[in-house]
Amino acid sequence: ETASGVRIIYGGSVTPENSKDLIGKPDIDGFLVGGASLKPSFTDIIIAAVPPIPLKKPKFIKVDDIEPAARGVNIFAKVIKAPTPVANSEDVTEIVVGDSTGTVTLSVRGERAKHCEVGKVFRVQNAHVVMIKGYIRLSVDKWAALKPADEDVGTVNEEKDISAVEYELTNE
Repeated sequence: ETASGVRIIYGGSVTPENSKDLIGKPDIDGFLVGGASLKPSFTDIIIAAVPPIPLKKPKFIKVDDIEPAARGVNIFAKVIKAPTPVANSEDVTEIVVGDSTGTVTLSVRGERAKHCEVGKVFRVQNAHVVMIKGYIRLSVDKWAALKPADEDVGTVNEEKDISAVEYELTNE
């Protein structure tokens, strides 16, 4: 009972060989590592003590499902309009992409936009929406992926441009 209320840090000899068994003990919460921390095998002790977090498969949505406060957006989309530099910006480029449900404007930083050619399909992962003067821009920053894809997105619905719809801030 006392052990459940107190954090117990094991201070004995910790090696990569015994660390997995030690951390599996019900009352040991961590290690106080001395000289072993100076050895290259120290990373093996850390890996044994901190189990890896399994990666989740990304969930891809359609363009018309993108909302103003969306984060972690994953889509497959075809390039409709070639990259164009944004005025008064050094490294931001806008690219219009779309799928069978509509189109959206991507805001891409850096050199990644140079590979976006009209007609090519791209995978956009972990992008987020930025509202610019009330309009949606899907931001592809350093945390997002923009990669070519073999996915078939069908015929692009250019009639529905979600970046052309003006949104108004409400107090709800």
